[in-house]
Amino acid sequence: MIEERVRTMAPRILAVIPTLADDPTETIESLMRQTVGVSKILVAVGSRVLYQKLVQKYAHAAERVEFVYVKPNLRDPLGKRVAAKLNRALSKVRLEMYDYLLRVDADTILPESFIEENLKADADCVGMSGCTMLLKMDSFIKIFGGRFAEVGAEDTYTVVKLLIEGRSVKPRALPPKLKRRGGAHHSWRYFFDRGVERYRLGYEPVHVIGSVLHDIRNLFTIIGYAAALLRGMKRYDTAYWVFRAQLKSLVRGKRDWMEELGLMRLASISGNRRPREEI
Repeated sequence: MIEERVRTMAPRILAVIPTLADDPTETIESLMRQTVGVSKILVAVGSRVLYQKLVQKYAHAAERVEFVYVKPNLRDPLGKRVAAKLNRALSKVRLEMYDYLLRVDADTILPESFIEENLKADADCVGMSGCTMLLKMDSFIKIFGGRFAEVGAEDTYTVVKLLIEGRSVKPRALPPKLKRRGGAHHSWRYFFDRGVERYRLGYEPVHVIGSVLHDIRNLFTIIGYAAALLRGMKRYDTAYWVFRAQLKSLVRGKRDWMEELGLMRLASISGNRRPREEI
């Protein structure tokens, strides 16, 4: 009786996994082992061969695990292709039936208590990068209309947009395990496209130039940023807030610019003017 009551009170979680050709089996299995159960797993697959293989492999769990083939447009930036896959998969279900949306990359393995521990944050979003993002479904529907923005930096855009809207974004309480080092397999084109997206998101130049200190391939990020600037590409609706937040973080030299973004939005919503030294 007690166990039945606990199950009925448990949050309803929808997990979605985008993949081009990476086999998501380990990711799916780690989702099935969670101490807080996942109600539904959607996998958006960009390879027809992999799609057919996975459908056969999980035929016994078809009600819980569903696969959707999405033909990728390889001319689009990686993030845009990922968002398109995610949205195609999400269109297959009624989002309002779920309390949380867990977006997980196919090369990511979750510890068994990952969901349980990160639910304790009670945030609109837990996780600041696409490998794992745990989103409150009502916020996802209200702010994004139940769809990821199909832009080249869909994970960053999601986090920034939530902060701009005054929602809470927190780091993961328990990190996932990545099967490979982030970005290790990406080509120069990925870094070039990232520079374009950083311009469109509203990054100021110092943050972009400084990225080369972490990875020499970010030289292409700088070139992409410069190309977008010279072309006068249209910026996203995040640009004003991001640019101001990054400038403030540079001046202060202390806080992360995303934290500054949240503080700026909080001050704007409250209508209170903060002392100069606090902003």
